[in-house]
Amino acid sequence: MRLVEDVRALLRVDAVAFVTVDEERGRLRRAAGWFATPDLSDAFQPREARPLQPGRRGLVEAALERSRPLLLPRVEAWEAAPDLLADLGESLGEARAAEVWATFRSASVIAWRLRSAVGQPLGVILLASLDPSAPLDTGDLRSVEVVADLTAMALERATLLEAEATRARHELRLKRAAEAVSGSLEPDEVHRRVVDHAASVTGASKALLTRLDSRARELKVAASVDFSLGMAEAQLSLEGGAVAEVARSRKAVLLRSQDAEGPDGRLMRAAGIGCFMHAPLELGPRLYGVLSVAHEDPERFWQDDLELLVQLARSSAAAIANAIDFERERRIARALTLGFVPESLPELPGYETGLLYSPAAGEPTGGDLYGVWRLPTGDVALLIGDVAGKGVETAALSAMVRFFVEARSWDENSPGVVLTQTNSMLEGRLPSDSFVTAFYGVLSERSLRYANAGHLPPLIASGGEIRRLNARDLPLGVAVPAEYEESELELHERELLFAYTDGLIEARRSGEIYGHDRLSELVGARAVKHGPEELVRVVHGEIADWAGGLTDDAVALALRRRR
Repeated sequence: MRLVEDVRALLRVDAVAFVTVDEERGRLRRAAGWFATPDLSDAFQPREARPLQPGRRGLVEAALERSRPLLLPRVEAWEAAPDLLADLGESLGEARAAEVWATFRSASVIAWRLRSAVGQPLGVILLASLDPSAPLDTGDLRSVEVVADLTAMALERATLLEAEATRARHELRLKRAAEAVSGSLEPDEVHRRVVDHAASVTGASKALLTRLDSRARELKVAASVDFSLGMAEAQLSLEGGAVAEVARSRKAVLLRSQDAEGPDGRLMRAAGIGCFMHAPLELGPRLYGVLSVAHEDPERFWQDDLELLVQLARSSAAAIANAIDFERERRIARALTLGFVPESLPELPGYETGLLYSPAAGEPTGGDLYGVWRLPTGDVALLIGDVAGKGVETAALSAMVRFFVEARSWDENSPGVVLTQTNSMLEGRLPSDSFVTAFYGVLSERSLRYANAGHLPPLIASGGEIRRLNARDLPLGVAVPAEYEESELELHERELLFAYTDGLIEARRSGEIYGHDRLSELVGARAVKHGPEELVRVVHGEIADWAGGLTDDAVALALRRRR
């Protein structure tokens, strides 16, 4: 509106309008205007946004195509006046066009093109005067030129600022989307987050993620937003369709229903889709599929939207790759530990039991090891330990240690000897920077015989009092040969044993660790109120709440003699 006000301050005119030009989108839009009469408002087309049509003989197109401003002392004397009148008839109807033309035909008009410093068209200034005694002339052109130059500078600056603001908004939205998508390692959840954010970031009403089945060499629907299954599958079944072509060429495409041909065009029009964008989900040489978004409005997406989708597809491909690698690692770890990670404890006559097994966040299995199994003698073996490290390799070592201990326990009744022999068996099998802590015991009807290879001493809770078992020799894998001492603990009625790994005591909050003392107090207080099964859950939950989540593996094994 500042442009309109400046022109009115300099010149005596009856109409001023500014029409913006978007070359990328091929659109014209009246951005501002002032008109002395409604007839002049209707005469200055376009009243609403419309496509830019080179070759059309209107005032705006004529100004854009000329190297000099257009000056018409009298509109009806212009050679394109018949075309202008015909255009008014199409836009307004014959009756209204005749009324407008009766006012506008004798007007004098100036149409001045505004360009940026690099020659890009920014818009057109349109002026009209109805005073036949003082028509617009070349002297007025000089005044308009000054205003036009200043306006072009201001518009270019505003355009650059808006482009920078838009870029910053896009970067922020992409950053948030990438963080949200990468916040899970579950493939199905990652797929769902990708399509949700694809729709949100691009302003699409529909989104579709198709995954590439590398073995079958075909695309399959992985997740969608507002796509019926039939519509999504139809998109994939197109021979030579856009999705298949993007997967083949790895080049993003933008389709509009009025321009799309063949099966793609028919599907879009049948589904009421105005425009479609497809981008490959690729990371280096690996192609994971295609990310697609759609909208009912054919003018909704443009080249900058396609570039936005491509950037989102790249970060999404990284998140999908992480989820796939995590799933593969989880399958391997489960296969390695199959049979060595019991889902529940066996029933122990005369005892109540409780078990907690919680691998570190984001890990499929942990390095902590545990087990309870019945021996040929009728006694019960208890094992809890920790292999230094995380991930698949540590899970494999954990399974190996558990296997060695259990294997030796079948023909050796002494916990100290079992750990001594296990330590010898581990020689040369553990990485040089790895070791294993282990507490191993044999539980009879009234007592526990045990040996401790560098593991945290279990806690004994009795009547509100708490103490620790003190025996603690070298971890397994540190020195060979090594001998492990055996001790015996008589368990009285209602006395509770609580064995655990360091994931509980090394929980942190603001740099402070939870520690042995807090754990002892917690177990002592809660053991009075809870049985072993509930106790391990309560202890784990309270420590996790204190720390805001645990970042290390945690195992807790509790057992109590019944009366």
